[in-house]
Amino acid sequence: MDNKQIDDYHIIEFIGKGSFGSVYRCEKNGVTYAIKIFNADYVSSEYLRGADNRINREIEAMKIVDSVNVVKYIDHGTFVDNNWKYYYVVMEFMDGNDLESILRQRSFSQEEAITIFKSLLNGVSDIHKAKLIHRDLKPANICFLKDGSIKILDFGLSKLIDFTSITSTGDVLGSPLYMSPEQLSDSKNIDYRSDYYALGVILFKILTNKTPYGDIASREELYYRIQSNPPISIRIYLPMVDNAIDNLIDNLLKKENYNRPNSIQKIIDYLSRIGSSVCIYHDIEMKPSFFLRLWNEKKVLQEFYDDGNSIENVVFPINHQYLQKNLLDFIREKNMQIIIDPATMRLAYDTYSDVKGLIALPYAPKDLNRLELDSLKSYEEKKRYVISVVDEQLKYNPPYIVSPFHVSNNSNMLYIKIDVNENWFSLDVKLLKEARDYLNSKKYSGKLVGGFCVKTDILTSKTEREYFLNVLTGLDCDIYWIYVDCIDNNTNFSQLYNYADTLLELQKTTGKPVIAGRIGAFGLVLLSFGLYGFESGASRFESFYEDLYKETADSYNMYVRYYFPELLSNVAIERKNPAKIIQLLAKKAGKEIKCTCPYCNDKNPAALVGDKLTKKHFLYRRNQEINELRAINTIQNRVEYIEKRVIDAISYYDNLKPIFKDDDSRFLKVWVEVIKKLKVKWV
Repeated sequence: MDNKQIDDYHIIEFIGKGSFGSVYRCEKNGVTYAIKIFNADYVSSEYLRGADNRINREIEAMKIVDSVNVVKYIDHGTFVDNNWKYYYVVMEFMDGNDLESILRQRSFSQEEAITIFKSLLNGVSDIHKAKLIHRDLKPANICFLKDGSIKILDFGLSKLIDFTSITSTGDVLGSPLYMSPEQLSDSKNIDYRSDYYALGVILFKILTNKTPYGDIASREELYYRIQSNPPISIRIYLPMVDNAIDNLIDNLLKKENYNRPNSIQKIIDYLSRIGSSVCIYHDIEMKPSFFLRLWNEKKVLQEFYDDGNSIENVVFPINHQYLQKNLLDFIREKNMQIIIDPATMRLAYDTYSDVKGLIALPYAPKDLNRLELDSLKSYEEKKRYVISVVDEQLKYNPPYIVSPFHVSNNSNMLYIKIDVNENWFSLDVKLLKEARDYLNSKKYSGKLVGGFCVKTDILTSKTEREYFLNVLTGLDCDIYWIYVDCIDNNTNFSQLYNYADTLLELQKTTGKPVIAGRIGAFGLVLLSFGLYGFESGASRFESFYEDLYKETADSYNMYVRYYFPELLSNVAIERKNPAKIIQLLAKKAGKEIKCTCPYCNDKNPAALVGDKLTKKHFLYRRNQEINELRAINTIQNRVEYIEKRVIDAISYYDNLKPIFKDDDSRFLKVWVEVIKKLKVKWV
């Protein structure tokens, strides 16, 4: 067609091939235009009805579209060449490249993507105001001009073709990757919301350079996924994406058009929420803190307070709210800082059905089914779940609200960085974002705690650890509460170091407090390096491991655990046979570590194994340890203090043989090596 004259338009050069024909650069009266030419055989019989036909009416409508983000239509007509009849449309010439080609060369930041998307919304809005539907929105039909502006091409052209027709290859006309479900099944009866679906796919593409359908082997598979499968969540590729964008794409890609936004303004409303979830972090003082995980300690705490002592921070599992109501009332009466554990982790295991308090939770699975990923597949299910979990905590007007969280690797997965399928970790990220949005709508003035639980091995993988930190550091919460399965006295050097380093890195990077969940005296090591807090029970609940939720037996029944600060550990003593503690305290080294706190002083060793005494003793000594750390002003001095305590503890173990074996102090030797390595980076 080069150098050909079509009416008054002189063809200069071929530009490219589009969905319905070829595009050329042409000139008329010294002005450059673009002309699109396609064979009239593809035009429906509608066009053959004469001047008063649907196509001409739509072309007239096209001419009245006046938008800075839509290419301007100049002219249209037909011509004959070599006995073939062609149809042409003349448009203003765009000095730029199509977005599809641009995306092959570069990616866009979230801010750039939203700027592009807003221009698209403006252009689509102007098209719809002209009573037109584009029907073929896609990056290849979006021109990215050299000045950075956006122009939509080919609007309305797809309506020039009867969508009941089939191309020579048997394909439905249009661009399948961007077609709505209804466009595939009934292309005649679509409305403007089909364009909204395409906009959702385009936004997904601009942000990720991928589509929400994953890897597709065939056209038939693509059609099936569009019509039947939920789209891949954008969080799989962009875990830190703003929740408003996540929700917008989710809604634009609804299978039913009535579930999509019903106007451009509704879409703009979503965009207006981007960045609006301002973190309400209140400059929490980073003083070393201990959080007591409660069980059945009402009488213990009552007596502890009657003795003039106090507890600063507590964790209260919400499944105890009715069976331990007096304990909850006491906590609130004494103004303890309370974190309510929503117990959502336990709902993913069959054993939750053995606990009345868990069954009674309004968000517990119905019919005693365990919670599964598929239980929270849709956006509506996620939102209902979050609201129910948050509302159950809000009943008590606590200073902290914990977002729903679960064992991220439930049960044998050893990674959290995902490719296509959602896992528990990515779900918890979404639930936290929904919790923030909901709390903002409630004008809640407290703090949002982001709970997460991963396996220890996740943090020893460089790729997984970086992913973990990348995701969490971008979240809009005030405090992080991290459970790791499993950190205890059997944890090896690599696991323990990477665990400590990850938590410290998370706190340093975000400037937000990090609480280590259910960890024993190693929490004191973490505090010495500057971590905000750690949690354990009163001589129990010292570590977290997933099997806790798979088993129902209480392994503590046979033993009571007595805390020796000098040994930095709880020593298990048989309830009915306290010989171990009697022998221990009879030795010379044992006499040096005999406790003289108000609860143990002058007590016969056999009398130290009572439940209430061991708990009050633990609380008293743990408070002492926290206060000692707070009295030390610098990280370096705190680390030197705790390092000396660990070395002294090893010496005590050595001097208490044969009551303790060589292997009993192995964990402390690991601690020494971990402290040395942490000092290189953190002191």
